[in-house]
Amino acid sequence: MKSVSFFVLFFFSSLHLAAKTDTSTYAPFDWIQINPNESFIDFAWERLPRGITRAMVESLLASPYNTSEDFLSLFYFKEQLLAVLPCRFEVLKWTGDRWENLYKGVASGFNCHPHFFVREGKLYSMGRYGFWRGHSELIWFDFETGFWEPIQVAAPPLNYRGHAIFVDGDQVFSILGQDIHQPSSLFQPNNKNGYVFDFKSQAWSSVQLNFPSQSNTSIWVVPSFDLKDYGLQVYWLDAQNGLLLFNKKENSLYFAKDNNFEEIAHFSVAIALENKAVFFDKIGDSTVLELDETSFREFQKLSTINFTKQSSSLGMKGWTFPMLGVLGLLLVVGGGYWWRKNQRAKRFADAEKLPPSAEQDIVDGEVICIIEKLLAQPLLQVDVHQLDELLGISSLENLDYTRVRRSRYIKAVNQYFQAQHGKELIVRTKSEVDKRVILYRILP
Repeated sequence: MKSVSFFVLFFFSSLHLAAKTDTSTYAPFDWIQINPNESFIDFAWERLPRGITRAMVESLLASPYNTSEDFLSLFYFKEQLLAVLPCRFEVLKWTGDRWENLYKGVASGFNCHPHFFVREGKLYSMGRYGFWRGHSELIWFDFETGFWEPIQVAAPPLNYRGHAIFVDGDQVFSILGQDIHQPSSLFQPNNKNGYVFDFKSQAWSSVQLNFPSQSNTSIWVVPSFDLKDYGLQVYWLDAQNGLLLFNKKENSLYFAKDNNFEEIAHFSVAIALENKAVFFDKIGDSTVLELDETSFREFQKLSTINFTKQSSSLGMKGWTFPMLGVLGLLLVVGGGYWWRKNQRAKRFADAEKLPPSAEQDIVDGEVICIIEKLLAQPLLQVDVHQLDELLGISSLENLDYTRVRRSRYIKAVNQYFQAQHGKELIVRTKSEVDKRVILYRILP
């Protein structure tokens, strides 16, 4: 592939350094990824961009917060160099001789295999695995409070963790993922489809990939890289090692066999700026990838990403669809009222016939396990579905049985926490946006 070549020196000298003054602390970059599994004993540190030092990297690798084998990420954000780590909520700031933790909480384990990115003055983390399930939760770090805050979204993917996550303006594409919910033995690839999140509407919708064939190897741990106009994914297609490229300009996927597959797949340090990326091996030799429109001459086009969310235009006049929606809503409300009135007696009768397990006492060990999960998750406020996931009762089919179990778990948790800490852990409240929605505050 002509666009990929080997370089040893001066890669970043061509990346707008002329626009920087001599007093600039760091050479420009969009992100840096560090592989904690590689040895840096023989690494040529002088080949890294200006400002990235041996002491900085080695102290980060030796940090007690470095508890995963996934890549560590660096961002130069609001005139400060930050490091974020997988499976951790710590946000570390380089002070010149050490890393200072800006995170004020104690939670961890929720954002394993995450995708960190910076957008419009905010630091984000998306997904991708935590507490035995895949997820696509999007959170951002509040530098004022020192805590991560969730983004309230509509129609989030259930138990889905996208592997290739690429940010394109107001959209975040999450593709080549897996559906994971280990308590129910769900662990399957989802290569044919994916999802896209829109920041403006704060809603998820699905996409269709239409691959001619799927990867023959699991892509759980292979790296992907997000550039300005392109996304890059180390990929196997029909037993061929290569690179999968996402062209953000046209929402298309391409593939090319690549002679530098190993250098990109097993890098020690990767650095990106706009549409260029450099991959350093364990001694500091570099492989440079620069993408532009001419790069695709040697790529095989695989698929165009199709948005599968229904359009509001279905061949009818603009006013017809809203009118039908109003009529449908009236029918649903009327039918729901009738059904509720006639079924209420039956529902309460069924609720009385609970399985024997519902009548059993909740043991202290079970309560302690639930408290640990509640304290470990990052959200200070959850809805009823998220609470049921944490309580381990989301798979129950009987709604009345679920409600009873939820109430008993909350009571048991609060009684135990009250005895140990003098306050309740779970507090029932109402949404400030919609008073009809019940939320639960976690007050550690």
